[in-house]
Amino acid sequence: MRFLRFTAISGLGLVVDIAVALFLHRVVGLPLWLSATVSFVAVGICNYLIFEFWLFRADGSAVSLRRLGGVLLSAAIAGGARITTILFIEAYAGEAPTPSALRDALTLLAGAGVSLIVNFVINSRIVFRRNMQGSHPEDL
Repeated sequence: MRFLRFTAISGLGLVVDIAVALFLHRVVGLPLWLSATVSFVAVGICNYLIFEFWLFRADGSAVSLRRLGGVLLSAAIAGGARITTILFIEAYAGEAPTPSALRDALTLLAGAGVSLIVNFVINSRIVFRRNMQGSHPEDL
């Protein structure tokens, strides 16, 4: 159940991330790279707060700069895993007899799946490890 909630939070965060980046770029006039950076950090902070006080809540939940940094670092590592997965698939599936649009969509889906799993594992097992003690298997 916890993984499904994490997936929903991450999916919503991705939509907000893209929307904020586009707004900052097209309306405010920031360069796209800066818009993406600002939105990534803003959504990361929001996700951290949701994780801290709802998803991985514990008796000792409180604002923690260490866990906030962990959430942002985890998202960056997961992004790297996504890009690596996509590059790996592109290197070996370029000649697959699949229409290119379908192949691209499946490649992006695989990359997103890998990054979601990497991000969940890092957050649940490292960043918010204190909350895993006494948890039930169905929570994972």
